[in-house]
Amino acid sequence: MELKTISIQKRRDLYQQVKQLYMQSFPKEERIPWRLLYLYSRWKLIDLTLWLDEGVFCGFTASVNVEGLHFVLFFAVDPLFQGKGYGSAILSDIKRVHETVALNVEPLIDTAPNYAQRLRRFDFYRKNGFVDTGYDVWEVGGKFRVLSTDEELNISQYRKVFLKLTGGLWKVRMKKDA
Repeated sequence: MELKTISIQKRRDLYQQVKQLYMQSFPKEERIPWRLLYLYSRWKLIDLTLWLDEGVFCGFTASVNVEGLHFVLFFAVDPLFQGKGYGSAILSDIKRVHETVALNVEPLIDTAPNYAQRLRRFDFYRKNGFVDTGYDVWEVGGKFRVLSTDEELNISQYRKVFLKLTGGLWKVRMKKDA
């Protein structure tokens, strides 16, 4: 495996493939409209990065950088590449480049219909060096748990991610466990 990254703007031939993976991977209520996500990447508000192995598309990340915090909004590996170490390799590359990486996951609620999937995802991120910050956040798509590579996540930086994305039109609501 030899991963390379490239902006979606430089591989427009993969536009439909990336869009399809995005639509398959995230529930409608958790997604930013695709056209807006793509437009944000053109405006450089979001890095929409394609991950390739020997030129073959294997996944993508959509992320925002603010003052030393690399926030991963969306991360998906093509189903053909899942379970083969690609997700861990992508996260490893991201962590090698960025000092602090954060992302949100669905909270572990044992009555949730997809609880097993949530638990697998949470364990995957823990295995890859992420810790539970103890923060819950409410976004447009619902309630999420904040994970980070830094146990003491800088909440001011985290809030600035949403300020950058929304121009201050929407304030992030957060709560720390007692």
